[in-house]
Amino acid sequence: MTREDWVTATGLLRAYLRDDLVLARALRERRWADLAAVADLANGEVDNRLAVTDPALYRALREAVTKYHIRGYGCLDVDKLRRMAGRK
Repeated sequence: MTREDWVTATGLLRAYLRDDLVLARALRERRWADLAAVADLANGEVDNRLAVTDPALYRALREAVTKYHIRGYGCLDVDKLRRMAGRK
């Protein structure tokens, strides 16, 4: 995951904690690259070293990833989203 993808995914996941419709809007707007970054981060593990360097961000990301999976977004396929992003 590139730095730009990580920043995008982190921003969307943090916004998702405040607004339940952030990811739904991204789907409707066909922001495939942004959704691929979110899915990649959510399907992987949040780096545990972040808990030491920025505990608030670590906690927020863990909560957002949990909410992401509970709400059913775990079905998003990273590879398919990337292919769709490349077709723009």
